[in-house]
Amino acid sequence: GKTGHALDGSTHKFVAHPQPLFGLTIQFVFYRLLIYHIRGGLLPGSEQGISMDISGTTKIVGLFGYPVHHSLSPAMHNAAFEALGLDYVYVPLEVRPEDLEDAVRSLISIGIVGVNVTIPHKEKVIPFLDEISPEAELIGSVNTIQVKDRRLIGYNTDAFGFETAVRQGLGLEFRSRRIFVMGAGGVSRAVCFQAAISGADEIIIADIETGRAENLCRAVARKFPSCRIETCPAEAAAIQRGLAGKDLFVNATPVGMKPGDAPVIHTNWLSPGTAVFDLVYNPEETILLREVRKRGLRAVNGTVMLVYQGAKTFEILTGKQPSVEIMLRVLKEKLAGHQ
Repeated sequence: GKTGHALDGSTHKFVAHPQPLFGLTIQFVFYRLLIYHIRGGLLPGSEQGISMDISGTTKIVGLFGYPVHHSLSPAMHNAAFEALGLDYVYVPLEVRPEDLEDAVRSLISIGIVGVNVTIPHKEKVIPFLDEISPEAELIGSVNTIQVKDRRLIGYNTDAFGFETAVRQGLGLEFRSRRIFVMGAGGVSRAVCFQAAISGADEIIIADIETGRAENLCRAVARKFPSCRIETCPAEAAAIQRGLAGKDLFVNATPVGMKPGDAPVIHTNWLSPGTAVFDLVYNPEETILLREVRKRGLRAVNGTVMLVYQGAKTFEILTGKQPSVEIMLRVLKEKLAGHQ
């Protein structure tokens, strides 16, 4: 093996038998952790740094995605680990699509506790798992993998995060509600399925890719025949008609992330009682949210959803409940620094 010497004089032993890990090696992961230790505990996603003593007993949680450099999850999770005094570290690991199978199958052999899974891997990762939870199977998307008894178990915590954010942020329950969802991508699957699971009366889905909206509509309708589910052409007149009388409008598209983005809809199309959930969380207030709030309508961004899905992942992987307040505070601090 090799021994690395940190600036504080401590030593770190590395086994010189690397195994392939999505185009990298196991050594890469541990050398990366050593670098954080040498820099005084500067962990990914935290410019201020969170001081942690990385040792041979430190449990590793990761993030698989491509790209992952923009992720705010490391700062959120590492702050929660520190607050509970847990010997864990959360590291973002960029995994190319062609390396996904190797990356997932390597989790057991290198002793990683589990990983979050983000774009573009949430659906493609499923065939490489030993088991998936009922909600992940229903939704057809996995955002958390737990390594337990040398088995890979997939979960979806996005749906939980969405429902909790709607309840906490908007004071809204889904039962008997009418919902309009703009966008039919990966996160929209969690949104639509959770709304149906929780008893929504009607869901309308619109997307510029008509086929994608139709596929999602069929998938939800097969599982929940009692819920009225329709697609809506992504055209102004059709959207305006579809929004009439809705209890909740969800923007599940990236529109609003760029400074010059116009609102994804005209806010005067919304009925007086409609609440708005914009899944975009950076910037913290999109032009859609700003205009909706000017009308006095209830509105929330994706920050709370991100925190609650992260808290659920944290609980699955550690068996402990994190401080949601700390995770939210750190996330907001990070977002403020990105403005």
